[in-house]
Amino acid sequence: MKTYQTNSYWEKINELLPSSFQIQQHNLPVEETWDWNGNKIHLDRYPNASATYRIFLHHGVGTNGRQLNMIFGHKMAALGYDVVAIDNLGFGMTEVNQKNITYEDWVHCYADFVNAETKRDYKKPILYGLSAGGMLTYNASYYIKEVYGIIGMCFLKNDDKIVGDESAKYKGTNWFVIPLSQVLSKTFLRRIPISMKAVSKMNALVNNKTALDIFLQDPSSAANKVQLKFISGYMTYKSKVQVQDFDKCPILLTQPAADKWTPLFLSEISMKGIKAPFEIKFLEDGSHYPMEEKALIQLIQYADEFIKNLD
Repeated sequence: MKTYQTNSYWEKINELLPSSFQIQQHNLPVEETWDWNGNKIHLDRYPNASATYRIFLHHGVGTNGRQLNMIFGHKMAALGYDVVAIDNLGFGMTEVNQKNITYEDWVHCYADFVNAETKRDYKKPILYGLSAGGMLTYNASYYIKEVYGIIGMCFLKNDDKIVGDESAKYKGTNWFVIPLSQVLSKTFLRRIPISMKAVSKMNALVNNKTALDIFLQDPSSAANKVQLKFISGYMTYKSKVQVQDFDKCPILLTQPAADKWTPLFLSEISMKGIKAPFEIKFLEDGSHYPMEEKALIQLIQYADEFIKNLD
């Protein structure tokens, strides 16, 4: 099993977090794997047998499960929640044993995991997603039998022309890049590795320059490459339930106030007219991947309040 003991990047970023948020060696998550279609899906877990809720963390296209536990998971675990972060196909410490990786695979892998965990050891499921993970949790919820709440840092409906264009690295390129990727993804070129740094605003992942330099060197997160077929599917994915019909559970958007990648209006476009209760809370001074102390304190406070209000 590949573990984060072989990855030093997260430790370097951890050292740059406010001291009260740094994961200490005595409080590291338990590392496990879960088999999904022959792939060894890596899990970063804070188990709690007496917890009522289990929070399922999903990263974006520039982060991994350990990085989510650093700013969110271990603090929520300290409040009494059962927490598990998944590394989806191609990210973190997950070992992939399939040739093609699609965004659809991501959606079903996450949904299948939540369903399997809830059946294995029942706790009320809460979904949490950072960056692209926000909309992924929404998309996956269609396939999840039971969801009590969704928390996201942003919700991006990338098949919306404005949202897709604004979140791409070079504004105005999506009008030809997306159709081209759709054509190429049906050929032998579908597995061509594409650096996420080349097509997304990865330089806006975090506002801390030192941390950003570390992220951009980490092949398990921001320096990762994905297949052309994955990018094509991600940028054109059609949610199975439109927001106007979504009433499965309440949703909390924790919007970092200093997010230079996905400002609030992109989530507002994506979630306009949503039927379910939808609340927005700002994280003061927070960057896209928030490392700022005020933002992190508020993130934990708002998430805890949101879940407690579900009772």
